[in-house]
Amino acid sequence: WGGSMIATELQDALFGTPQPIRAVVNLGVLKEDMVNVTVHGHEPEVAEALAFAARDPEILAEAKKVGAKGINLAGICCTGNEILMRHGIPIAGSFIQQEMALATGAVELMLVDVQCIMQNVVTVAEHFHTLIVTSSEKAEIEGATHIPFDHANALEWGKKVLRAAIERFPKRKKDRVHIP
Repeated sequence: WGGSMIATELQDALFGTPQPIRAVVNLGVLKEDMVNVTVHGHEPEVAEALAFAARDPEILAEAKKVGAKGINLAGICCTGNEILMRHGIPIAGSFIQQEMALATGAVELMLVDVQCIMQNVVTVAEHFHTLIVTSSEKAEIEGATHIPFDHANALEWGKKVLRAAIERFPKRKKDRVHIP
């Protein structure tokens, strides 16, 4: 009990105390006209870095250069709950929907960290333009791109990940996007 309560208190101190909010949830949060990045796993500092990087004017300008209206972050599983309750970023789905999010054809990049990641996500992503990125040396997946999370330079790390997603946007097959 003590360890998990300490972790919760530290997260609230670092990232702010969550507030109840009204939110949209499910695969419909993915956007046809934006660079879609799903954040999946259990390490909140990873999602926090992406949330801040996704609002960076330089990154938004880069997304617009490739024809997107901006960056659309969406959570999956537990990390999704973290960014929803702290930033209002929508949840694309639960653990069971991670492969379905990829199958929409609308996800440029799925960032995964340490837990609840189906090993088949790389195989599903290979059928689309989607890049699977691992962020933890504890949970690298064969066939995924590994961009280790940099605690000392979290914002720059987030920008690097988002740039990889932006590069994928022009490769999206528009006729294969199926957002419910």
